Amino acid sequence: MIDFFNQYFFLSKKCFDWCFREVKWLLFSIEGACQHSGHCCRSITICYDGSYVTSVSRFNDLCRKDSVLSRFSPVSNNDTIEYFDCRCLTDNNICSEYESRPLFCVQYPDNIMLSDAVLHRGCGYFITQRFSLPFFSSNNLKYNISVFKFNNSVKF
Repeated sequence: MIDFFNQYFFLSKKCFDWCFREVKWLLFSIEGACQHSGHCCRSITICYDGSYVTSVSRFNDLCRKDSVLSRFSPVSNNDTIEYFDCRCLTDNNICSEYESRPLFCVQYPDNIMLSDAVLHRGCGYFITQRFSLPFFSSNNLKYNISVFKFNNSVKF
């Protein structure tokens, strides 16, 4: 009966995504401190208006609309962007424009809980699990939580 209710409730992707984000905040905590490794400034994926920026042409259009994005350098294969690197990262792994950095930089690592992003290995932050999922959780939620734990090397 519980799985039937959960399955019906989570048919809406928006509802499931919202619930998944809330559950992550309840079950996990982010600990540690920045190690100035620069890992969070390399191999970045950028999500803009709900979709990932994966083409150079779309990135160029977005840069014309939002000049903050021009600080990122796309690493691409033909017109397909694989990831971005930040141009503001110095040789000492310090942001040269720290005071004017984009909001998603300011919110790192907390924004991991709000998206599909993962912690950058070696950044100094780590995720610990505070609680377990209740037994009545949907199989889909259990699966997504296990993927989140695996991708972020969650400590118990």
